[in-house]
Amino acid sequence: MIAKTECSHYWSVGIDLHKHTMTVCVYCARCGEVHFRRLHCKCRQQIVEFFTNLPRPHVVAIEAVGFYRWLWQLLEPVVESLLLADATATRALAAGRIKTDEDDAFNVAELLALGRLPVAYAPPEEVQALRDWTRRRNRLSREHARVLHWVKSLMNTNNRPGPARLDSRGLIRYIKAQGPKLPQRHVRLLWYCVDQLTVIERQIDEIERIIAPLLDSPTFREKRDILTSFPGVALVTAATVLAEIGDFTRFDHRKAIARYVGLNPRVYASGSKNRTGHIAKAGPPDVRWVMQQAAWTAIRVDPHIKRMWLKISRSAGRKAAAVAVGRKMLTWMWYAVRANEPYQRPAAKAA
Repeated sequence: MIAKTECSHYWSVGIDLHKHTMTVCVYCARCGEVHFRRLHCKCRQQIVEFFTNLPRPHVVAIEAVGFYRWLWQLLEPVVESLLLADATATRALAAGRIKTDEDDAFNVAELLALGRLPVAYAPPEEVQALRDWTRRRNRLSREHARVLHWVKSLMNTNNRPGPARLDSRGLIRYIKAQGPKLPQRHVRLLWYCVDQLTVIERQIDEIERIIAPLLDSPTFREKRDILTSFPGVALVTAATVLAEIGDFTRFDHRKAIARYVGLNPRVYASGSKNRTGHIAKAGPPDVRWVMQQAAWTAIRVDPHIKRMWLKISRSAGRKAAAVAVGRKMLTWMWYAVRANEPYQRPAAKAA
């Protein structure tokens, strides 16, 4: 343990987190004093004691990994200041330094001390809870679509296509009507699909009943009402955007939020030539997915958005134009939430 002294130390603490262990670097840039400690992740009481007894003042940074959340929740009540380091950008700043656990922890602590640490967004607990539920719900929805795609393929194999839109009850009606005309092995496979669809639909309904009251909390209520004022945006889309974006004010420009979710087109530059390509697909995929669904719905129900889509589709194609509409809607949401105003449909032009 580091001895507490009366000198003017200011400690920067970097954590290199792994599944079973973590390496902690405690560094003072004013005098160059540095200490390392390896801790086992399963020894949580030992971790709490170590960070509780850190000399003050200090600031702690965790290098972001997919399982950092448990440590964040453990340390937030006991340290003075806690930050989440962007792992990719932090390692890029390490230059040619040899990669070891101690070097990674020291790199985080040193960048923190120099004020150069790339900081990632760590959502508050309420946002994280909503994120967990929406991600699970959206994953179930994609699983539902995959099962139905296979069902449609099997129907077409037998040249007996069913209705355009299906759920578990619709599939049961189809099997009862068409079952005698299908091979028995295919009938049995379709009943397996009924079982899958029934479970998925039940879980989706349950999660949506959990999400609804979460959005009614003071943290989300006003933003939810603003987002659902947009055409094509209902409960799930609004919840997903709020869960993945979190604090809209952390983006200082409309293009920044599009870059964050990966809806911005890639730019290829060589000399004086610039060419745009497919979207970057960086950041949270759930936002891209729900915004694409919302865009297609908005194209159907909102004349202004449909005109914009038709104009873009003449040069870019229908699908690329829908992606552009989704990106435009997301930037409109950014404007609306920051201005605390609902969506305003443009007035129709006089004939």
